[in-house]
Amino acid sequence: MPVPKFGDKYDARALFSPEDAVEAHGGQLPEMPPAVIFGFEDELFETVDERATDTVNYVRNQELQLLDENVGFVGDFGIGPTVTAIVAENVIAAGAEVVCLLCGCASLQKDVGLDEAILPTRAIRDEGVSHHYLPADEQVEPTPKLVDRLDSSLIEAGIETHRGATWSMGAMYRETIPEIEHYANEGVLSLGMAESAMLAVAAYRGVDAAVVHEVGDYLTTDEWKPNAEEQCSLPTMLNPTIEALRTYVS
Repeated sequence: MPVPKFGDKYDARALFSPEDAVEAHGGQLPEMPPAVIFGFEDELFETVDERATDTVNYVRNQELQLLDENVGFVGDFGIGPTVTAIVAENVIAAGAEVVCLLCGCASLQKDVGLDEAILPTRAIRDEGVSHHYLPADEQVEPTPKLVDRLDSSLIEAGIETHRGATWSMGAMYRETIPEIEHYANEGVLSLGMAESAMLAVAAYRGVDAAVVHEVGDYLTTDEWKPNAEEQCSLPTMLNPTIEALRTYVS
């Protein structure tokens, strides 16, 4: 039986909202910059720490680091579609108008370099969270104008870019050989966990969204090739991403 189990829920009112949850815990949503970047990797956190001008606690122990007056960063909240969707809901409730996921991925294509960026143009919804926001037959896509802006900014910074589909699924140890072969043959560029969930939340809440991927490992039907010993490219992608978001919202 497909998700959700209980019929058509998309026009039904939720019992409580992100704003209600914050109020119930004695908090108050602060003013949020119009654009917020999400990230997962330690190397990115270190670069953000060096760049940030201030830190704001906005929900329980969740913190936003201000990168400039228009762009903030939220990270170190865990990995996966469920927690990413919750964090996206919280920053949107606080006033964010644009959200962007800047993170590593697994590349399904060998010709994408470690220092190159992947800009997903749609997300294959193979996780459960997005299906509670949008019907299964609805395609989940980033905002095309935002993807264009990110693409231009990354290229101007000397970073080669690739556009194409990404596959989102949350069961990391069940990425099977038949699936990898199928999606690679279909030309899907990357695999991540949280992309379709974040994009679905953004679509449901009416805000713009996009994803920037850096290759963290390669998946083929023959092998898994981690790049743990290679230098992470996310820090070099941060400034072009900030610049693209800053000009997009200003």
